[in-house]
Amino acid sequence: MPKEEKNSPYPTKNVLSRHYSLKSTLLSGKLLSTGTRIRKGPFTIIFIPYHEFNIGFSVPKRFFAKAHSRNRVKRLLREASASLLSHYPDLPKAAIIVKYGNKKNPPLTLKTAVDSLAPLFLEVKNSNQANVQPREEQGKG
Repeated sequence: MPKEEKNSPYPTKNVLSRHYSLKSTLLSGKLLSTGTRIRKGPFTIIFIPYHEFNIGFSVPKRFFAKAHSRNRVKRLLREASASLLSHYPDLPKAAIIVKYGNKKNPPLTLKTAVDSLAPLFLEVKNSNQANVQPREEQGKG
């Protein structure tokens, strides 16, 4: 799953493969409207059963006004998710959005992101709704 990124301006160990990224606007809209939410600290994971594993990340402008700050947080979340995917390869096939939204907490580091996301990924793994066989999607886009 995760691979090592070469020639990156930032030192990263785990890189999330692009075919795992959530690109469909229809699917992300369905996730936000009907997905199951799990909240813990500043993180919210929204997921629904899907025929393949997809993950997206959301960081609000409200707490991170500068684009470079949002991109840094998203990069840390992607790297933390990639390292967790290598630890939990048997995650159910689901579409997931990871939202980070709290400026009050101390600055996000890779270790704190991994420690905070691990119980959330385990809850998705153990959830009955994520283990349900997904219906075939009508429109993919």
